[in-house]
Amino acid sequence: MMSFTYGQFGTGFQRTRPPAQALRLRELLETRGRDITIIQLTEASTDAYGQPVHTDSSYTEKAFLSIKGQKRDLPPGAIKTGRIRLFMVPWAAMGEEGFEVEVDGVRYRVTVITETGAYLEVEGERKA
Repeated sequence: MMSFTYGQFGTGFQRTRPPAQALRLRELLETRGRDITIIQLTEASTDAYGQPVHTDSSYTEKAFLSIKGQKRDLPPGAIKTGRIRLFMVPWAAMGEEGFEVEVDGVRYRVTVITETGAYLEVEGERKA
């Protein structure tokens, strides 16, 4: 488990000092990044039909992002689909299972996370 902010719990907490590229990215994100909401879904119970009922917790993070939108025409009407790609600090609390990202009121399900020393790259699909 990672802390939400580098250094939040003091020296030696599961991470060494990040590389200079990650610290530079953090500075750029603070001045030019967009606010996004990271949502972690936790299964709380099941409903009468046996489907899981989730509770969510969320926090705000800064990121650079790229959104590719599309429209698909299906018999009942048009559905907006799309993909998102985010670049965030490598110590952001994010995982593939049970995580979603919300940008401008639109939710995306996290599909792929790639972590490097300098950044965390997150890809997601728009929820219909």
